Amino acid sequence: MKLFRFLAIVISMTMILGLSPGCDGERPEQQDNSASSVKRINFFHYFSGSLSGGIDEMVTKVNKDSKEYTVLTSALDHESFKTMIPVSLDRSDPPELFSYWAGERVQHLVDKNQLLEIDDLWTRENLSNSFAPAIVDTAVSYNGKKYLLPITQHIIVFFYNKQIFDDLGLIPPDSWPEFVNICEQVLQHNISPVALGSRERWPAQYWFDFLLLRTAGSDFRTRLLQEHEPFTAQQVVTVYRMWSDMLQHGYFNSDANSLDWAEATKMVKEGKAAMTLMGTWATQIFDEGPAKNVPGRDYDYFPFPVIDNDVPNVAMGPIDGIVISRASDNHKFAKEVLAYFASPEAQKIMSTGSGALAPNTTIPDSFYTPFKLRLKQKITRADLWANAFDLSTRPAIADRGLDSFNELIAFPSQYNQILADMQNEINKSH
Repeated sequence: MKLFRFLAIVISMTMILGLSPGCDGERPEQQDNSASSVKRINFFHYFSGSLSGGIDEMVTKVNKDSKEYTVLTSALDHESFKTMIPVSLDRSDPPELFSYWAGERVQHLVDKNQLLEIDDLWTRENLSNSFAPAIVDTAVSYNGKKYLLPITQHIIVFFYNKQIFDDLGLIPPDSWPEFVNICEQVLQHNISPVALGSRERWPAQYWFDFLLLRTAGSDFRTRLLQEHEPFTAQQVVTVYRMWSDMLQHGYFNSDANSLDWAEATKMVKEGKAAMTLMGTWATQIFDEGPAKNVPGRDYDYFPFPVIDNDVPNVAMGPIDGIVISRASDNHKFAKEVLAYFASPEAQKIMSTGSGALAPNTTIPDSFYTPFKLRLKQKITRADLWANAFDLSTRPAIADRGLDSFNELIAFPSQYNQILADMQNEINKSH
């Protein structure tokens, strides 16, 4: 697993260091301040493959409408992107624009003085009237200044196959015992209760996050991810034991570490599994192709069930955004592109293509389908909001934690040793 990821990263780093950020694979001309040169805006993003919905349409629209600049895009997979962007920034040869995950990863680049502030753009476009204060505080602002333009807001929920539930007389669970009972009933009919595609590691983290949030609570999770608690703490051991029990009972597909999130989602769509815990981008899979599913009829969603009634309800999901690299050229044009990406028109395009809710609050509820409106209401009614594990802690811990989730899936009975090894490596990373 680690060798495969290493080779993928090496190949991708070769691309970024040796090739153009444009789509044609040729190295661009060096910036020479000519009229044609300064109008190029290089944009790296991770909306590739099954996650590509919306972004290409936004870029096409901005390029069509603009007579002053052209956005050259390069789409990269998630894991390679996480390595490549810091390398590009450290080389002082980054793209003007790149997508990034709000939270700790943006904070890390801000602390290294590698991102450009966009407070002037924010004021000029009156963007505080378009984005909720909670998003401005938690996703846009770092160290007292604004850096990120939000373009998606997702929520992590269970998507389930309604035909399977209806055939077995099942209803979405509210509590953990009800959820386990559903898993048992589905398993008895030779259907995988839960589909998981953890080949790229990050999809498995939602299981860790929610089991921890529903048992130990948000405050403990914050202390853990800020390194005020060890991963060998009893609260974490409890989570790994619960997850281990599910794995050993056969509630997950046996090939989880060999599939990606899209393949796992297709298992639910095709009736090979009953449920999958995934972000709202999964709707792209359900809604695509000749076997297009209808939300509310063929598939639906429910939140992660309650485990401890005394623990506050926490919803979770990433906010994707776009930032400007400080060391790049053409900051003026980059800000013009961001201004367009902030507009209701662009945010509607991204929402439609990606399955996300639009962070821009001026978009009326009437824009959303009834299914998406329910998801939006779920976001607004949550007691608390959390970023995913790998967006909430320093990169070294995030990387080691993601590895441990794959290890647990492969060797569920060894959870105590996995946690001990993880904590030892975290201690050595200081």
